[in-house]
Amino acid sequence: MAVLNIYNDIQSEQEKAVTSMWGMEPGISFRDINEFCDSLPADDKTIDVHIHCNGGDVLEGWAIYDRLRATGKTITTVVDGTAASMATVIMMAAPKERRKAYANAQILVHNPWLDPAWIGNMGMATADDLEKAAQQLKEQQDRILDLYVERCGCDREEMAALMAEDKFISVERAMELGMVGEIIAPISAKRVNHMSIKDKIINAINSVFGSDHETGHHMMAMELATANGDTLRIEREEGAPAVGDVAEPDGEWLMPDNTTIVVENGVITEIRQPEEQVEVVEEGGEQEGDEAGDEADREHDDNLEQENGRLKERIAELEAQVAELTELLEQARSNAKTNEDLRILNMVTMAGGYDKVAASIKSNYKPEAREPMTSKAEEVTQRNYLKERIEAAKNKNKK
Repeated sequence: MAVLNIYNDIQSEQEKAVTSMWGMEPGISFRDINEFCDSLPADDKTIDVHIHCNGGDVLEGWAIYDRLRATGKTITTVVDGTAASMATVIMMAAPKERRKAYANAQILVHNPWLDPAWIGNMGMATADDLEKAAQQLKEQQDRILDLYVERCGCDREEMAALMAEDKFISVERAMELGMVGEIIAPISAKRVNHMSIKDKIINAINSVFGSDHETGHHMMAMELATANGDTLRIEREEGAPAVGDVAEPDGEWLMPDNTTIVVENGVITEIRQPEEQVEVVEEGGEQEGDEAGDEADREHDDNLEQENGRLKERIAELEAQVAELTELLEQARSNAKTNEDLRILNMVTMAGGYDKVAASIKSNYKPEAREPMTSKAEEVTQRNYLKERIEAAKNKNKK
């Protein structure tokens, strides 16, 4: 799996050169992404794109989006912190079910705009020049809106209104709009609270004695210990494993209750129960049949007594587990970190761990945040300014 981090502004090669000339860290360009894609081995079929970017050059952003989709590889995009402006277009390179975001990430969509400095440098622009610039802005606005509607399945008018508002939204709101398909939950001691002590006891009993009841609730990677000490991970929140559950790794796994779980291609295909010993009673007279029946009843009673004994032992074990889990829960509550701490820990883990991250640090430079996006009032002011320039140019032509 290849990992691509888009953590700087999107810039053209010319902008990167100017940025470097002023001693600042340059952004990321289409050429960077193109070289990355060309370097991927043919047998590497997936790309994970991590985004923490304020956007940037529109044309470069579209080129990056097209290049990623042209690879033909399975693409996943993850918003680590911020996805704004053209960074949201790059985010659309993955299908909705593989677009993810951390719980505290933020997303911003807005209508494209011209830098006021560019307007001031137009010099002796004609009315046609200004109308052409306005038309190009409108075309880019419609093109971005078309992409959102196509890739998110959102309502066009609702998305157009959001673009006009030009403000950050939460990942929950982004998920409602279809911009992301999954919110990544933190992985930490806080996870203990996901299941109650009662649920954990039921889960333990079902894993040992089996259950005909299927809860219908699933979570990723319920971990069960096999008889030889390995770990079998199953997409199930509680209850006994069942045929059809997603699980890993593949293979035949003997469980502590002597059942065998068969996993093929990431799915449980068979659950074999322990082989039952069948006694063959030879046919005899009526007295022999009665004696055989009495013997079977006695054996049945003995088996029930033994089973009751095992159940009592198991209940004692479960009570001990409850006490241990209660203690762990209290420890987890006292050691739980803030959501921001958890997000940073997740990012460090995905980057290969603390040692790898520490070794890759070359400087403590942090790029300055982008200038705030124009507000609705400022957009109106800019449009009025353009209209005045157009009228002035027309009056000048009349003279």
